[in-house]
Amino acid sequence: MAGLLREKLVAYPLSLVALGGFMIYQIYRYSYTYASGLLVLTIFDLVVVILIWHEWRLLRRHIRPG
Repeated sequence: MAGLLREKLVAYPLSLVALGGFMIYQIYRYSYTYASGLLVLTIFDLVVVILIWHEWRLLRRHIRPG
């Protein structure tokens, strides 16, 4: 998270991988518990992943114009 706040490019793909892993685990746990909270959390994580990916694209374009 500190890397994202400091706009370190390496932090973006690492956070996407970490959140993707959490999402996979949450879906796995949902298959056993059917807890609606896990679905809400997974959807929230998906929104965060989309926002991180979008910011990463903008930051790369700003740093490396072309």
